[in-house]
Amino acid sequence: MERRASAGMADFGTERIDWKSWLGERLPAPPEDWLACERAERLQDLEELAWLIDSARDKLTLFARMYPERRFEQGLRDVFGQELEALEARRRQYERDPLACDLDAYLAMKYELRLLHKQLGAVVEGSDWQSPGKRLGHNGGQSAELGFAQSEENTYERSYGSDAVKSYEARALYAWYGIDDALGRQSLGFMTTSGMKALELALFACKGATDDLPFYCQEGLYGEGAELAKLILPQTEELGPEALYARLKQEQPIGGLLVDPGCSWPVRPAVELDRLMQLICAHHQSEPLYVIVDRTFTSIANPIFTRYVDRLPPHVTLICIESAIKYLQYGLDLANAGFLTAAGARMRDEEERQRWIDLLALLDAGVAPLAVRQLPDPDEARLTTRLARINRNARLLVSFLEHQRLAGRISDYWTTVPRSADYLLKGEPWHGAVAYIRLPDVACEDEVQRRIDAFVRRAPEGSHFVSGGSFGFDTFRMNAVSGEQGAEAALRISVGREPMLQLLTKLRHIDRELLQ
Repeated sequence: MERRASAGMADFGTERIDWKSWLGERLPAPPEDWLACERAERLQDLEELAWLIDSARDKLTLFARMYPERRFEQGLRDVFGQELEALEARRRQYERDPLACDLDAYLAMKYELRLLHKQLGAVVEGSDWQSPGKRLGHNGGQSAELGFAQSEENTYERSYGSDAVKSYEARALYAWYGIDDALGRQSLGFMTTSGMKALELALFACKGATDDLPFYCQEGLYGEGAELAKLILPQTEELGPEALYARLKQEQPIGGLLVDPGCSWPVRPAVELDRLMQLICAHHQSEPLYVIVDRTFTSIANPIFTRYVDRLPPHVTLICIESAIKYLQYGLDLANAGFLTAAGARMRDEEERQRWIDLLALLDAGVAPLAVRQLPDPDEARLTTRLARINRNARLLVSFLEHQRLAGRISDYWTTVPRSADYLLKGEPWHGAVAYIRLPDVACEDEVQRRIDAFVRRAPEGSHFVSGGSFGFDTFRMNAVSGEQGAEAALRISVGREPMLQLLTKLRHIDRELLQ
């Protein structure tokens, strides 16, 4: 866990902020420097919008190819095309005057593109039937049953038969996890209906192979994850990180581990992933060992497969689960989805691979083709650029919170990801978007939430403060969190992708209106 910033942590090079000056309405650098920074970041935002326009055009091209002759669909194609051209014209206008594209203007365009992705994905998938069938000619009326433009044939959606889903998964494995053709021979990846469904699939895979062996869950894991583990694997025992390391050193038979290198609330010590994996790479036992790592908080800053898979002992299967609605949807929140990746020597065996596929179908865990039709393509470079902005904003938030702590306006704060060389993004330690803040004299979750709601209601128009949970979006989100029975209440903040000066303006507003 990362407790407050250590000495010197508030110095982020060009991002050093004199908070006393800024909160007193003085620019912490010459105006021309801030203007250049703001202009560059708004141009970067416009590049993301151009990419999303191209993504929508690809979906429109697929739609047009599916309906080459029907007049109604041709009319829809033309309407969608006109909307995209209008958005592109607006984007080019902003490109000529990037300072006109503030966060409000950027989000207005992005949310229109979000709607187009939802709509185009739906019409592309609109004619597909849920049950399998083949085009075997025109006799018997089969073509009518299949729909006018069946994009996939002979597929039960729930039985892992969708080529669209499989194609998306293959691209995601490479873009998000670095799994190329060589690693692909000993790995599997599934898009699931949620992050929790990915965890359920992983736990049932453990259950089928290691029923009689101990299963250890990291103490402090998010509550739903620990509860699900105990429901599926009654032998589950919660252990702190040091106890987990000790069990691995003892080399007594272990069926599985469930850990998270990030911190949920209430904050407990996070597992040191490299220390854990070094022990796993040196581990010996004859029985299978399944290691489940939740990567939602650490995301692509945690290249766990490229770092460790080639060193795993043959009995170990490394499994990553992740919520795909947080960082992996570019702030669009288009579809509830998760991702599971499993790798290791055992995954080279076709029988073992088929066991996972059978479990996926049995649990109805696979995502529907509609979801992947609506999502933009997995793109490592685009995601890295986006998360680098969020990470920069998280560093600024940490600096701001340290100033507030020293001033006595907050009791303490924590980030979700420990500051570590193990989690880097563009060479910078990855903080994650989220921070937890304890407010003085506020012990009740309801009171924290009331303060958040009152603050958001009073916020300036177009500032895009959001009272709501989750994280990884473009907006600045806040919600109340607590431990059992509402104890240990805290304010949870998730930063967005605001350009720097707009984020600093928000933090000034928080200083004046929320942290009174």
